[in-house]
Amino acid sequence: MIYECLIKRLNPLIEEEATIEINGIELTGFSSICPYEIKVGGVYQVAIGFTILDELIIHEIPEEKKEIERIGSGYEYYLRGLLHVNKIDAGLIFTDEDEYFADFFELIDKMVEIKIDRISLEFLKTK
Repeated sequence: MIYECLIKRLNPLIEEEATIEINGIELTGFSSICPYEIKVGGVYQVAIGFTILDELIIHEIPEEKKEIERIGSGYEYYLRGLLHVNKIDAGLIFTDEDEYFADFFELIDKMVEIKIDRISLEFLKTK
């Protein structure tokens, strides 16, 4: 899904790191694709996804909760929300580009918690 985001912070030491805000939700992620210069305070179109470095940790949760929770001050997050075949709705829609969810068919259309290693940001070209 494509969102408009506000750039809150850019890390001068880690070129790809950006802290953004979408619909009042603040996230820190890595810009995998950025075809232009972005600036703090600027508003840009972005698609968000996630990166799993080792194994996907996912399980069903009892409560109907949609949230994105940062784990400590690092890049890991918990995504809690409704699992679909190729995305999770955690208040924002995260697409499953690498087809991780295909191995968890029994959890489709259920509330789940997923631990991700980082959020990926793809800044999109505008006309």
